[in-house]
Amino acid sequence: MINQDSKFPGKARSDKGAWIGPWQPQWRDRGESGPFTTLRQLYGDIQDAANGLKAKRDLLKQTGKFTPAGIAEQLKDVARGETIPAIRTAAAEQVRKYRLEIESRRAAMKAFDHDPKDIVSEMRRQEARAWLRSMKPDERTKAVRNASDPLIKEAALSVPVELTGLLPSTRDDLTRQLLEERYGDEIEALNELDAAVSTVERAVDGARDDVREALGMVPHDFNAEFRDVEDEIDRLAALRATKSQQPKIDMDSIMSSVKAMNLDEQSQLLEAVKIERKRSDDRAFRDALESVGGPLSGALEAHFRKHHPG
Repeated sequence: MINQDSKFPGKARSDKGAWIGPWQPQWRDRGESGPFTTLRQLYGDIQDAANGLKAKRDLLKQTGKFTPAGIAEQLKDVARGETIPAIRTAAAEQVRKYRLEIESRRAAMKAFDHDPKDIVSEMRRQEARAWLRSMKPDERTKAVRNASDPLIKEAALSVPVELTGLLPSTRDDLTRQLLEERYGDEIEALNELDAAVSTVERAVDGARDDVREALGMVPHDFNAEFRDVEDEIDRLAALRATKSQQPKIDMDSIMSSVKAMNLDEQSQLLEAVKIERKRSDDRAFRDALESVGGPLSGALEAHFRKHHPG
C-alpha cells in the first residue's frame, strides 16, 4: 500500500491525473477481517501491481542493454503474465461480488410492505387517494409530506403517479423518505461500502492506465493487445461465481462499524476528507501548469501559496 502509514493511504490520482481517491479512514472493520479490510487490501495490491511494472521498466532502462522498443516488448510479457491478471482478477471477482451485493440489497428495499390480499387496507388507500385528488396541487403535496399516518403516503406510492395527482419529484422524495425511515442504518452502511467499492473500481482503471503509459501505448492498441487476457479472466471469474456459493456480506458488521463513530469523529473525518481532496486537486493544478509552462514563476508561486496553503 502506498503511503501505508498516512491517514489517507494510497494513490489519489493516476499518472495522467485521473481521480482515484485515497483510502478513507472511516472504511474500516471493527475486527481484523471484513469487507473493508478485503477491499483495502485489493486497493493496495492493484496499485502495487502497476508500480511493480514501472519499477521493472526503470531497471531495464538502467541496464542500458535494451532499446525503447526492446524494453516495451519485455514489459508486455510481464504485463500479460503478471500485471494485467493481478489488476483484472481483483475487478472480475472481488469487486464485482461487492458491487452485485450492494445493488441486490438496494433493489430489495421497499418503501412499505404491500399485501394484495389485505382488502381492508387497500380500500383505505383508495379512500386516501380520492381525498388527495380532491385537493389543489399545493395542498395535496403538503398533505402527503406532512401526513402522520403512513397509510396516506403508502396510498400515494402504491399506484402510478398519474392516479394521485402528485408530481413525480414529490413521489421520489416520499419514496426516499420512507426508505430512510425503514432502512436508515443499512442505507448509510451501503453508501460507505459503495464509496469504498467505487474507489477500488477507480483504482483498477487508474492502474490499467498507468500500465498503458508505462508501455507507451495508446488506448486502442493497449485494448487490442490485452483484450484476450482480460476476457479470459472475466470468463473464468463468471464461471467460478456460478459454481460456488458466494458468502453474503455481513451488513450487521458494517452497520456497527459505521455507527461506532461518534458525531465528533464523523465530523472530523468529513472535514479531513474535504481538505485532502482539495490538496490533491491543488497539486494536480500545479502539475498541469508546470507541464505546459515550466516551473511556476516567483509571482505566481507566491500567489498560489497565499490562496492554496498546505
